[in-house]
Amino acid sequence: MLIDQNTLIKIRNYGALKYTVDRIVVLLGVDPDEELKFVEEFQDPKSQVRRYYEQGVAIGEYNIDVELAKAGEKGDVLAIMEISKKQDHRRISGLRKELFGV
Repeated sequence: MLIDQNTLIKIRNYGALKYTVDRIVVLLGVDPDEELKFVEEFQDPKSQVRRYYEQGVAIGEYNIDVELAKAGEKGDVLAIMEISKKQDHRRISGLRKELFGV
């Protein structure tokens, strides 16, 4: 399946919204005959499709963190708690991946 730069950018944007692969298939209008191949490429951690999607997820999380940090600077206690919780979760996920590859 040939995927152009415009489609990769869309995939990155969908990643920022954490859309599922099924939803992305629908939004991109992937031909039913090529759907399985697209899903396989999406699931391959080394594929361009997956890298763009994961970049989008990271961008989306960054944007949320920025807004939480801004709210925290203004004294929003819930925002401070939420960003702290997200940082702990990321740290634990990083350790899991480092230790167990998961």
